[in-house]
Amino acid sequence: MLTKKTNIIICAGIFFLLLTLSGCIFFRMLNVKDQLNDFDTNFDLNDERGLTLVFKNPELLSDDVIWLMKGSPGSVKPIEQGQLWTYVFQKQYTTSQEEGNAYDIPILMVMEDDKLTEITFPERFLQNLSIPLLKKMLSSMGNADVSKFKRSASSKYSGDDPSEIPTSDNVIETLGAPYEVEIVGENSKLSYLYYLEDAQCNANKDNLNLELWFVAGSEDKVLKRVGGKIRGIKLYMDFDTPKE
Repeated sequence: MLTKKTNIIICAGIFFLLLTLSGCIFFRMLNVKDQLNDFDTNFDLNDERGLTLVFKNPELLSDDVIWLMKGSPGSVKPIEQGQLWTYVFQKQYTTSQEEGNAYDIPILMVMEDDKLTEITFPERFLQNLSIPLLKKMLSSMGNADVSKFKRSASSKYSGDDPSEIPTSDNVIETLGAPYEVEIVGENSKLSYLYYLEDAQCNANKDNLNLELWFVAGSEDKVLKRVGGKIRGIKLYMDFDTPKE
C-alpha cells in the first residue's frame, strides 16, 4: 500500500513532468516568436490557396499542435509533402443567426516530417489586409513582451500611415456579426467566440474555445487593439500610427 508521503512524491513528479512538457512547447513557441524578427528568412506569406503562412525553418511539432488544439484534427489527408490537417472553428452567436456557416474559420495545416510547415486561413482574410501589411504586423510580433507566468504576449505595431490600419467595419466584413459589442469610453469593443469542431462536426463549449476581440474608436472606427485567447494563452497587439 502506498503511503501518504509516497503519494505526494508521485503527484509532485507527475506535476513536474507536466510542467516540463508544457515548458518544451513554450520554448519552441518562443523560438517561433524570435524567428519573426527576421521574417523573410524564416517565413513566406502568400495568397496561393487563401492566406498561407509558410514556415521555412519549422519549429513546432505535430504534438505541439495537438496540445494547443486540445485534440487531433477533424480530418487528415495524405498529400505530396506529408499530411494535410483540417481544424474548423465554428462561430458562436448570442442569439439566433442567419449567417449559417459562412463565417466559420477552417484552418489547414501541412505536416511534414512531424513538423508544422504551413498554415492556411480563409481567403476572405485578405479582403481588408494586404500581404505587405500582414508581413509588417507579424514581424512586429518578434519584439513581443512575453510572460510565461501570465501565459501572454503583447506587441505594438507602429505604422507609417493611419489609413493602413483596418477599421471595425473591416473586421465585420471579414468575420461577420460580433458575438458581443461593448462601449468602453470613447471606444467600441467587438468580441467573437468560436468552438472547435470535433471529428463529427459538432462544436460545444467543452471543446477548444477561441476568443477574439477588437477595440476601435467609436467615431473613426480605426482599430486600437486586437486580442485573442486560445488554450489559456493570450495575445495582444496595439496599433500606433502618426496622426493625420
